[in-house]
Amino acid sequence: TQVGCPVGCPFCATGQSGFGRNLTAGEIVEQVLHFARTVKFTPQPPSAPSSPRIRGEGVGEREPDSLITNVVLMGMGEPLLNYEATWQAIETLHDARGFGLGARRITLSTVGVVPGIQRLSREKLQVGLAVSLHAPTDRLRNKLVPLNRRYPLRRLMAACRDYGQTTGRRITFEYALMEGINDSLEQARRLGRLLQDSLLKVGCPCHVNLIPLNPTVESPYQPSSRKMALAFQRELERQKIPTTMRVGRGVDIQAGCGQLRGKR
Repeated sequence: TQVGCPVGCPFCATGQSGFGRNLTAGEIVEQVLHFARTVKFTPQPPSAPSSPRIRGEGVGEREPDSLITNVVLMGMGEPLLNYEATWQAIETLHDARGFGLGARRITLSTVGVVPGIQRLSREKLQVGLAVSLHAPTDRLRNKLVPLNRRYPLRRLMAACRDYGQTTGRRITFEYALMEGINDSLEQARRLGRLLQDSLLKVGCPCHVNLIPLNPTVESPYQPSSRKMALAFQRELERQKIPTTMRVGRGVDIQAGCGQLRGKR
């Protein structure tokens, strides 16, 4: 949704590369269109199971023309700091004359721009919300996610609670595990209490995605060991927090989340 990112998280290559500009709605949609074309014209092995296809629902239903079934506004940039273009792109992706994606197949990821989350909860399309949390306390999150100084956890959790209660959607929390920084069992316990007290006890479902940090050349932060990551996950599950351990994708070509940046 942006060229670069203005948030400046110290473990993220995108944030450390600085901010260029906001993308237009057309540029956001064009990324989806590019991959729809790529997938459409990529030969599939004979044994591959057929994938759900998007079908237009306008006047005169057209033939299926895309294998794109889900879109996440994630990766480079903060979508809620480019709200107008992001929302226009979402409406285009949802429209039957566009990609015809159901709102539940579109997920927006944010580091926690509270006014944007509040505005999102009032939109007619109830898209999924993913929050890049990365820390269970303000003291640590202020260091890892600088925007937390403006929108601390108390305000962020209140906005998430309002979103959950208004839309009925489950909120996903992304948590990049960093060795010796945010991966201790005590931090897992604090994260569990934060989510229980802020959301689960008032009937707002949530889910935690854990992923060992994708390393970058400049960053001093390192991914947690598998042993620590699994121990962290077990502690969250002990506290009845639904949790998934994610597998990094594209790390070998510096294309994983937190590794994206432009090169000349």
